[in-house]
This record gives sequence, structure tokens and C-alpha cells, in this order.
Amino acid sequence: MSKKIKKEILLVVAPIIAHLMTRIIHLTMRITYVNYDRYRQLSAEGRQSILAFWHSRILMMPYGYPGKVLTTLVSAHKDGELIARTVRPFGILCVRGSSTRGWFKGLRGVLQSVKDGRDIAITPDGPKGPARRAQMGALQIARSTGLPVMPVSFGASKKKPFPAGTLSYSRTHSLAASLSAANLSI
Repeated sequence: MSKKIKKEILLVVAPIIAHLMTRIIHLTMRITYVNYDRYRQLSAEGRQSILAFWHSRILMMPYGYPGKVLTTLVSAHKDGELIARTVRPFGILCVRGSSTRGWFKGLRGVLQSVKDGRDIAITPDGPKGPARRAQMGALQIARSTGLPVMPVSFGASKKKPFPAGTLSYSRTHSLAASLSAANLSI
């Protein structure tokens, strides 16, 4: 079998398996929502937000926004396609773009989603890392949209067979739209 065919099979099969595994983990895990009322209050007030979480916390994030219409910014590379196909069955819309490929198209897609009333989910540490260190993209999106950023995280116990998980929501952080790019230091 050629390498190209193997890659195509991987692009079809891997997201299905990842989606099913995520659903099974969710069904067998007791999840506690910490400070979820902060996010619920924003939603009740009709306010949108940018939900930010590290790449390493991505697995259970589709369950962090129950009942919400959400758009996520996903890399324009092949790994981004795997993620997009995995989260699509959760009803999450993906816009494609990254700092090295298609950034303007990604930004345009995010801005359109905000205009359509969707919350935005983003991994501020970017696909190339360094891990758990925010890059400029999330800050620039916050500045462009005027939306507050709400950090979200997920953690789980190693208890088997039924682990416990925690989805935790932090307070929102807002950036002034007038803030210059030079003042956006991390």
C-alpha cells in the first residue's frame, strides 16, 4: 500500500477512533465543573468570549461548552485536519489558519464567527510550542474582536477504571482594542 493511501486512510479512521474514545471516556468519567457559573453568566448576558486552553488539555474540551455554538481555530496543516474531523461531530465549527500558513484566512474566519454570535476556542500555545507558553495569536484575536479571554483547563485522576475529571474556568481577561501591537508583550 502506498504512503499516500495510508495517509488518506489515517485521515478517515483516526478521527473516528479519537471521537469514539473521547465519548467513551466522557461516559465513564465523573466530571466536576469548577467556576462554570462564570461562563454560564457570560452566556446568559448574551456576551461572547474566547475560551483559551493549552494543547495538552484538548481531549475533553468539547465537553467544556455544553449547548454552546462554538468555533475553534485549527492549524492549516495535516494535524489540524485530524483535529477538525474529530471535533466536527460535536458540532464545533473549525476555521483553518496558523501563524505559518493561512493566518489571514483563519483570522477572517474567526471574525466572521464572532459576527455570527459564536464563542471562539483557541489553544494559545500554538501547534509549534513551546508548550504552555502563550503566543501572540490569541492576544491579537482578543484585541481584534474585543472579546474577553476565559482560560479553561481540564485535568483527570489516574484512577482506573473510572477516573474523575475537572473542567475549570478562570475569570475573564479583557484587552483594550486600542492597545498597540508593541504593547502586547507576554
